[in-house]
Order: sequence, then structure tokens, then C-alpha cells
Amino acid sequence: MPPEPAPSPEPRTAVSRMQPYDWEPPSASIARQAGVPEDQVVRFDTNTFPWPGATLDQLPPQPLNEYPDTSYRDLTDAIAQYTDVPPDRITVGAGADEVLDMIAKAYIDGSRGVLLSRPTYPMFQILSGMAGGMLDEVPAIDLRLDRATFLERARRADLTWICNPNNPTGELLPLSFVEEVASVAGGVLAVDEAYVETSGVTAVPLIDRMANLVVIRTLSKAFGLAGVRVGYALAGPAISAVLRRVRPPGSIGVVSAALGAQALRDLRGMRQRVQQVVEERARLQRELASAGLEVRDSAANFLLARTGRQVAPRLLEQGLVVRTFPPTSPLADYIRITVRRPEENARLLKALKAALSPTGSP
Repeated sequence: MPPEPAPSPEPRTAVSRMQPYDWEPPSASIARQAGVPEDQVVRFDTNTFPWPGATLDQLPPQPLNEYPDTSYRDLTDAIAQYTDVPPDRITVGAGADEVLDMIAKAYIDGSRGVLLSRPTYPMFQILSGMAGGMLDEVPAIDLRLDRATFLERARRADLTWICNPNNPTGELLPLSFVEEVASVAGGVLAVDEAYVETSGVTAVPLIDRMANLVVIRTLSKAFGLAGVRVGYALAGPAISAVLRRVRPPGSIGVVSAALGAQALRDLRGMRQRVQQVVEERARLQRELASAGLEVRDSAANFLLARTGRQVAPRLLEQGLVVRTFPPTSPLADYIRITVRRPEENARLLKALKAALSPTGSP
């Protein structure tokens, strides 16, 4: 008789217990499900900008057969010029998620407490759980951060996560509050500023005075490079040195690094795109409110609207994909809508009004 197969190896307990990220389905499968051409699928669920911030045809030839320069000097210099932060205080990574992962690896283990709000960016919880940290989640009050409770619990936390503006609610915390959290936090304060270009509020001026502060940014949003995967951290000397210890040596490819540097040098183009999105956000919010929906104020490139749970499936039938939330979430009756081009937003509004209409037509 053949020998009994060996039992499957078990992962670490923390990995078994963690809730994995809920990946967005690809557009091709959505098109098949909805019965529409793939070019008719519009992603209102990913919080990306509808225009790219750089193009391959403007790049000089890249040494694809060689590993990247692991100092990423050209990219880091472009970030330094944009942020007015010295290059030695910049740590780059393959998207902001890899930078968040570096922070979790560096500052979380089974004996350390981790503070975050709920709801907020899911990767905070996932990475903290994967590292084995003891999670302390502060529930929002009316979908706004419970600031008093958060401040009190930050005193005991070894790592505190803040997303500002918050994803998925769009809430923007004032810089004064972020400074207050940093001043009382028992450990590192990590501030994710993925949407800083649309909010205009940044904690970067605090870095020189707050040795426990690290700011995380991305080129995936306003710089239009979500498919390229470039992010970075800004911090004082101590945290920067620790992040360099855990950073993979070449996770950003040469093409991605070159495209990132190119996008960072087109600040005029980036700011024009941001202005278009901010103007569209205001218009879309007015239209959603006029349709009788509760719409949260947002400083990001998305809006959170209370539609009930039956609207999103009807939008999906037309290839319009919005972000939904699990039934156990405080956002179960909401959808998150990425602000896109005017014509795409108009198509969404028409379909949304039809879905809300008792007769099924706008």
C-alpha cells in the first residue's frame, strides 16, 4: 500500500487567525458576469485616478537584465524635491502597502499592542495581525473617529495607525490632532497619507520634532501610477534607519522606479488632475445628495454614500463597480464611490437613480 500522505504544514498561528484582504475581482470577470464588453466596465471601487501620471514612451531604455540601483537615487531625489524632505529620511517601497509591511515587521510582535480605528484601511489590521500584534480597535462614533478614546488608548500602544484622510469614510483629521496623538503615543505613530494631494493636510512638518512619527505616501492615487507600485515613507533618522534594515533590496523594478521619478517631475500635471477630481467630487456629492442619499464629506478622491444593500448588485449588472462592505461592518448599508471622469460619473448617477427608483427608471 502507498504510504499515507504527510499532513499539510500549518502556517503560523497569527496567519491562520488573520482576516485576509478582500481582493477586488478583475474587470474581465465582471464583464462576463454582467454580460457587457470589458471596455464598458468602470472601476468606482479602487480609488485610482482615471488618468496615468507617466508614460512608457517617454522613458529612456532601461537595463532590464540588471537589478535596480537599490539606493533608488533618481526616484528618491525626485521625492525629496517634491516633499522638501532630505533623501536620507526617505524610504521607498513597492507601493505604500510594502512600506506599511516594513513598519509592521519592524515594530510589531506578539508582545506589542497596536491601535487603530474602525472602520479604516483594512491593511492596518491585516499586517498587524500577520505580525502577531495585539489589536486594539476604537469604534467610530457616527463614522467619525472617537478622538478622546483614541488619544487615551494611544498612550499604551506600541504602534498606532492613522489614515488621513480616512479610507473608507473620507474623514480628515486636523494636523493639531495628529500632533497631539504623536505627543502622547507610547510608541510609533504611522500616518498613511495616500490621499494627501486631495486633502492638502500633511504631518510632514512634524517629523523634525516628533521622533516617533512616520508618514506613508503613494504614487498610486494623484500621481496615477497604481499599476506601477511605488510608495515611500518619510520619517526622522531613527525610524528611517530601522526601515532601511527591513526593506527588501530591489522590490521596485527599474521601469517602475523610472516612471515614478517621471511622474514626480510633472507636478503641474498632477495638480491639474487633482483639481479636476476635487471639482468633480463636489459636483458628484451634490448630485448624490439631491437624489436623497446621505453622503459623507470627504477629503479624498471618493465619496461614501448610504444606499442600502440592493443598489450595488444592480450597478454591477451594468458593469459599474462600487466598493461594498460585509454585512457585519458598520458600513454595510453604504457604498464607496471613486470620483472619476465627468462622463463616467454621469453614467453612474443615471444608473444609481434608476436603481433607487421604485419603477426601476430614473
